[in-house]
Amino acid sequence: MKRWLLMAGAVVVVLGLVSGGLWVLLPPDHRTTFLVDASESADFGEVADAVGTAASNMSADDSLALRRFGGACDAGNTAELVPPGTGQAAKISAAARAITPSGKATLLSGILAAIDDFARTYPFRGDKTNRVVVIARGGADACGKSAEEVRAIIKEHIAKAGVKIDFRFVGHKLNRDQVKVLNEIAAAADAQQPRLTKNSAELVTTMKEVSVPADLVAKEVKTSPCDAATPEVLLAAHKPQVDGARYFDIKCEQDRYLLAKANNEQRFSDDLIAVFEFKDDTWQYVVAGTDLPCGQVPKDVWQKWDFRCNFDPVVCRDGESKITVLEGWVDCTAAIDIADRYNAAINAQQAQGQGLFWTYGEWSCSWPYEDGLAHSQVPLKCGRKSDRALVQIGDYQW
Repeated sequence: MKRWLLMAGAVVVVLGLVSGGLWVLLPPDHRTTFLVDASESADFGEVADAVGTAASNMSADDSLALRRFGGACDAGNTAELVPPGTGQAAKISAAARAITPSGKATLLSGILAAIDDFARTYPFRGDKTNRVVVIARGGADACGKSAEEVRAIIKEHIAKAGVKIDFRFVGHKLNRDQVKVLNEIAAAADAQQPRLTKNSAELVTTMKEVSVPADLVAKEVKTSPCDAATPEVLLAAHKPQVDGARYFDIKCEQDRYLLAKANNEQRFSDDLIAVFEFKDDTWQYVVAGTDLPCGQVPKDVWQKWDFRCNFDPVVCRDGESKITVLEGWVDCTAAIDIADRYNAAINAQQAQGQGLFWTYGEWSCSWPYEDGLAHSQVPLKCGRKSDRALVQIGDYQW
């Protein structure tokens, strides 16, 4: 009997030591939640890219999570998309890019929910730091509580959570009134003054800076992938079939896509153009040629490169009043708008001559002549020089 008790006691002690050891080993040093404004806006892609870049820039041992906010003010306006865990930067990047923005900005709801996430015993909090990185864009909070109410509510939730949370606020493309509201919310959370950004490049840089724990900044913050895009690196990823070729005139956008010209020492007049994508920590070859399809590279990246890639025509409206975008950076809403305005001008006899020439702002519209076709067979067209857009109104009458 005594032997049994001794053995049972030993097992209990061992289990206690093991569980205690796991408790010590499992909690991460640092835990960070990315709190993303997913309210309705046309530029959410910039935020998603910045979050993905910041997450990939952090240590794989850090516990990372992703929460969104945005919607109606009454309820259901925030959700945890990726729960806390280590080694899941790729999962956070994919989840951020999968968000469909909608509704109003509901920043306060998002903050309170993010605080409450830290109140739970598990997933483990960070032993050294617990941080919430907030990205507000297009508006700070549309649900209108006073600064004093906000301060009281936030302090109450932090007290219940029983953990010190370091808030970092980033305001992207906010106007003066929105910045004022964000400053008040940041002050209520005892946070530093929000960092403000005006474009995607600033947002990516700022997100990397505010996300990495302060004691790791010197050794963890990486340079931009674009900084490492040398001719030698690109040649290793894709070597052109030309003797002595090397890349030059390298253009990089958003730490993700890169455009480079390749030529040999004789400098042929037709430069070979190559596109790379930064993926899995390396520059990976996408496509090359002297005339490139637009492919998977986003239109805004081509536009920033000022490169005229070959779009597949996009039919914005079919039928008798067919409208097709043939070239350029114009979206269907703008294409339909200029087409309808041009047709209205023709009906009002405001277009000039047999070519039905008409201008509207940057747009120049006409009924062109084309070789080998009767004038009646050719559809109307509107062009915009600033972004090389070309809209076709109607279809060929063969």
